[in-house]
Amino acid sequence: MDELAAERARLDVAAAADGTPLLVRLGGELDLAGLPDVQPALDRLLRLPPQPVRVDATELRFLDSTGLAVLIRLANHFDRIELVHTTPAVRRVVAALGLADHLGLVGG
Repeated sequence: MDELAAERARLDVAAAADGTPLLVRLGGELDLAGLPDVQPALDRLLRLPPQPVRVDATELRFLDSTGLAVLIRLANHFDRIELVHTTPAVRRVVAALGLADHLGLVGG
């Protein structure tokens, strides 16, 4: 049971200190099945005014087109997005689709 909970998609937001980007942490498996797990937090996040955002994907193990759509919504809403600490698999998907610049992919 704990293993299943560990796979659930997560989206956490940490308030930004003055002059620093808003920190968004993604984790688990961000796919169609995981979207309901993150939708309430995503809706709250998208009500914030445009500002720089850093997306920490350290614990994001998987994303499909639904997960990419979440990232694209963030990038389209906020002033600047920076996607950091991604796994090689996530970097490959983002790069292969030509989204590295739009999503502010850092590293790798």
